Amino acid sequence: MAKRILWIFAGLMVSACGLVESSSEPVVLNGSPAEYSLPGGSGAPGTLWYESFGDLRLETLILAAQKNNLEARQALARIVQARALVTGARSERLPSLDLQGSLSQEWEDGDRQETHRRAGASLSWEIDLFNRLGAEYSAQRHEERASKDDLEAVRLSLSAEIARSYFTSVAQHRQLSLLQEQIQSDRSLLDLIRKREAAGIGTNVEVLQQKSQLADNQSLIPLEEAALRLSENRLDVLLAEPPDGKDRTFPQDSLPTVSGIPATGVPSDLLLNRPDLRAMKSRLVAQDAQIEAAIAETLPRISLSGSFALVDGAVTGSPVSSLLGSLVQPLLDWGKHQAEVKRNKALYEEKLAAFTQAYLIAIEEVENTLYQENRQREYLKRLDARRDLLAQTLDAAQAVYKQGESDYMPVLTAVRDLRAVERSMVRAQLDLVLLRIALFKALGGSKINDRDHLQERE
Repeated sequence: MAKRILWIFAGLMVSACGLVESSSEPVVLNGSPAEYSLPGGSGAPGTLWYESFGDLRLETLILAAQKNNLEARQALARIVQARALVTGARSERLPSLDLQGSLSQEWEDGDRQETHRRAGASLSWEIDLFNRLGAEYSAQRHEERASKDDLEAVRLSLSAEIARSYFTSVAQHRQLSLLQEQIQSDRSLLDLIRKREAAGIGTNVEVLQQKSQLADNQSLIPLEEAALRLSENRLDVLLAEPPDGKDRTFPQDSLPTVSGIPATGVPSDLLLNRPDLRAMKSRLVAQDAQIEAAIAETLPRISLSGSFALVDGAVTGSPVSSLLGSLVQPLLDWGKHQAEVKRNKALYEEKLAAFTQAYLIAIEEVENTLYQENRQREYLKRLDARRDLLAQTLDAAQAVYKQGESDYMPVLTAVRDLRAVERSMVRAQLDLVLLRIALFKALGGSKINDRDHLQERE
């Protein structure tokens, strides 16, 4: 009988060697393209992506937000939780030692009294023969790594949102300044037309037309002020502060000049550079370890336990000791353990598909922003050419009008068109800046070998 049990145990050992195997490094299902459709720059990027804009106030706001933002604090708290789980999983692999003590008294008939004292220690240890505990520990370590990448993803999104709101506020200030300049110009033109009317050269219709132009520009002021306040309020909340109605940007601020396309690398670099993809990959590896742990649950579990105690006194009492070894093999569970293995394998397949989908979307984001930025630059170039043509048209229309060879309508039309293009250029310049921010975010921000990343990973 004993030999039969040994043969069964040996068979289980051999089968376990084939069952408990972690899969290789997770690979996206559909492969990876060799390069992007549009080339990126060749220069090495700066340590921090937002430094490329050369705005010290923006950098200060981003650093403050990364310390104070409530979403970042939540991510930090999740790291602490993950580390606690790692500690718990590691402790399961080590022997546990408990101290025990007891004191009891017994009375019999009469005055006879007996006191029993017991003090000792007990030790228990599960021998992780099939790496069940090791797999669970590995899973928790990769979950902790994923939580660190989650924090980096939050910080990247936060810094991008700060930059978007900041430059949107700068653009709104510029729009307001431009409107004020146009309103001042409208008032000067209105005075001129009134003088021409008084001199019998102009007409009341021309005066009314210019008043309408002035009122049109004045009507845009409340909308631009509201847009500015929304952007400033957003900055306050991102900095974990209540909106206070005060501006963090000023009319003299200007939008940055967007330099050439930064180095984009190849699509597979996203798997290393983007913290959200790194987090998903770590969780995929953690899930693979959970499969290993689930398989190990179907195999024998070997435990050792022992105790040592002094009874009826720590000095004069009698020592009592014991040592016990146990083996537990699930025998009849009606498919419970195998169902858990299947569930974990299905979870792995689900996460692998989600990882692949996220990678494809990441490539799409880079491709989209590269193409959009390329087209936005062309759009700005054509807007600039149109502005020059409209400026020339306005000069010509004013010259003809002053000579009395034309009415005021050509001048009014040229003024309206020119000012509309000037406002469109501010919006287009902002859109170019926002596209660059989106490109940096799509690429994963700073490269993974920058100093902040190394400090965080440590």
